[in-house]
Amino acid sequence: MRPISFDAFHPEPGTLVEWAVTPATAAAALAAPTDPVPPSYNQQLHLQADRVAARAGLPGNPWIGASFELDGRLDLAALERAFTIWVRRHGALRSGFREGPAGVERFTVPAELVTLEQQPARPFDCPAALRAHLADRFATGTDPFAWPFLVLGVIDRPSRSTVFLALDHVAGDGFSLALAVWELQTSYEAAVRGVEPSLPETGSFLDSCLAELARGQAIGSDDPAVAHWRGFIRDCGGTAPTFPLDLGVAPGQAWPQHVYDTLLLEPAAAADFEAACRELGGGIFAGLFAALGLTVRELTGQQDFRTITPLHTRHEESWLTAMGWFITCAPVAFSLAGADGFAEVLPRAQAAVRTALGMSKYPAVRMIELLGDDFQVTRRDLFSMVSYTDYRRLPGAERHRQSQPVTIGQVTEADDSHVWISRQHDGLHIAIRHPDTPVARDVLDRYTAGIRAVLAGVTAGHGPALATAGAAASGG
Repeated sequence: MRPISFDAFHPEPGTLVEWAVTPATAAAALAAPTDPVPPSYNQQLHLQADRVAARAGLPGNPWIGASFELDGRLDLAALERAFTIWVRRHGALRSGFREGPAGVERFTVPAELVTLEQQPARPFDCPAALRAHLADRFATGTDPFAWPFLVLGVIDRPSRSTVFLALDHVAGDGFSLALAVWELQTSYEAAVRGVEPSLPETGSFLDSCLAELARGQAIGSDDPAVAHWRGFIRDCGGTAPTFPLDLGVAPGQAWPQHVYDTLLLEPAAAADFEAACRELGGGIFAGLFAALGLTVRELTGQQDFRTITPLHTRHEESWLTAMGWFITCAPVAFSLAGADGFAEVLPRAQAAVRTALGMSKYPAVRMIELLGDDFQVTRRDLFSMVSYTDYRRLPGAERHRQSQPVTIGQVTEADDSHVWISRQHDGLHIAIRHPDTPVARDVLDRYTAGIRAVLAGVTAGHGPALATAGAAASGG
C-alpha cells in the first residue's frame, strides 16, 4: 500500500458513481443532540486551524483519501452495502461538528439512521476531466463542519474498477485509511456472496477521545514528559525540528509541495537489513533512524540527530481496527558524536526510539500547550517528521498486490518536509513531502543516495558504511 499525493493519482477514465447520505440521514444529523464527548486534542487543534483559515480566506485543512482496485464486473449494490456497513460501524465517521453556544461541539448520528443513496452516474472519457472533478469533490466534500465530511465513490469499468474515498482528518489517520480499504474489500466480497461480512468487533474512537482527554488533563507542567519535550524543543532552538538539509526555502516563504518517492531496498535486502539490526541489538525502526543520522552527518557535519515521529495510540484491543485519529507524536534525538559507524549509532537510536515509544500515551498537543512560551511556531508546517509503517503487517495486506491500494494526500504548499518510510511487499520505500524549490530535488537525490548507501553497507557486513555514504551522497 503506497502513500502518494493527489498529483500522482491518475485513475483511468470510466463511469463515475458516488454515494451520499439520504435526506432522512441528513435530517437526523441536523436534529442530533450535542454529544457529551468533546473533540480530541488533535481534533480541537485541527478544527481551530480550519476556522482560522476560513476567517483569513485561505484554504481549509487538507483532506486524506485512499483508493483500491476491484477486478471483474462491478456490483454497485454490493459496494453501496459495503460503504453503508463501514460508516455505521465507526463513531468517528458518524460524528460531526458544529458551532454551539460554548464553542465547537460534537454530534453523532445513530448507526441505524445512516443510509446512503447512489448519485447519478457520470461517464468520463478524458483523464484530465476526471481528475479535475475528483480534485474538486475531494476538496469541497470534506469540510469538517459539513457532515458527512466523506466522499465515497467508484470509477466503474467493464473489467477493473477503482473504488475511492476521501475524508477530513478529524475522522481518521493513515492507518485508518489502510483499515478502510481492508474493511470495504471484506464487506464488498461478502455482499457479492449475499452474506454478512466477517469483521471483528470494534470500539469507538469517541471512547478513545474521553480516555485521552482524561490523561491530558491529569498532566501538569512539572510532569517528566513535559520536561523531556521542553529539553528537546530547547535543543532545537525553541521550536520544532526542521528538515536537516537546506531545501532553498527563505523564511516566511512556502512553495507548492512535491512528493519525492524512491525505493531504498529490494525485499530481500530489506529483510537482510532488519536481520542485521536485530543481530546488533536493535530494531528496524531504530536502524532507519541511525541510517538517517549517519547520512545527515556525512552531508552536513551535524553531530546530533533530532526529529519527531508519529506514534499510534490504539492502546486498547477494541481500537485496533477502529476508524479515528489515533495518533500522537514524540521527539527522537540521539548523538552521533564519536561514533565510527552504524554498529555504534544503532544502540543510541534504539534508546531514543524506546524513549519515544514510552511517550505514546502523552498527547502531543497537550505537551505543546504545557510548554507555553518555551515553544514558538516558526513555520507553516509545524514540524519536520519521520514516520515508519510496515504495510505488510496490516489487515488485508495479502490483497495488496492484486488490489493496488494507495493512500492519497492533498497537494498543498509546504515550507518544511515530512518523511515517510514504508515497508511493502516490493521493498523499503521512502517518500518525502517537500517544498518544490529549484534546489530541493538535487538535495533529496543526495540525501536518499546517502541513506541507500548506509543501508547497503549494513546489509553487506554491518560495516560503518561512512565512506561509501559520503561518496554516494556527494556523487563520487
